[in-house]
Amino acid sequence: MRRRFLQRAVAAEAHDVSKELFLGIMMLMLCLGIMILNVSQPVWRVYHHNPEPGDVVILYTSRGLAFSEDGRSATRRLAPGEFRKTVNGLVAEPDRHLHLFLKGGSRERMVNDAAYADSLLSAGTAGKKVRPAVYVHLW
Repeated sequence: MRRRFLQRAVAAEAHDVSKELFLGIMMLMLCLGIMILNVSQPVWRVYHHNPEPGDVVILYTSRGLAFSEDGRSATRRLAPGEFRKTVNGLVAEPDRHLHLFLKGGSRERMVNDAAYADSLLSAGTAGKKVRPAVYVHLW
């Protein structure tokens, strides 16, 4: 009886480690592939690019959203729903870009607006990224 128990214990320890090693390597490769895809095609991108004349510049302030010409001072406050109308209007104008400046407003709202605008403005007719359309300025 004792000998049979020891034989079972020894047999239970002698399992194939190669399967576990193979699965571990495959999981590592999968994680690495996902990281590479996230770096190469993110949902929205952060650029350090100053606005050019004709670009749409929006400030996120503690009082709400406002239009600007240089990203420093507000020229006019945005009405509710005007952000989406502005972004929808930029779809037909590929030479104009959208700049979002965070000046004391909600960072979460800015990120959500940047993701929305980037999904509309930077995708071509085939659905692929064709241009950097949204510039996010966090300073």
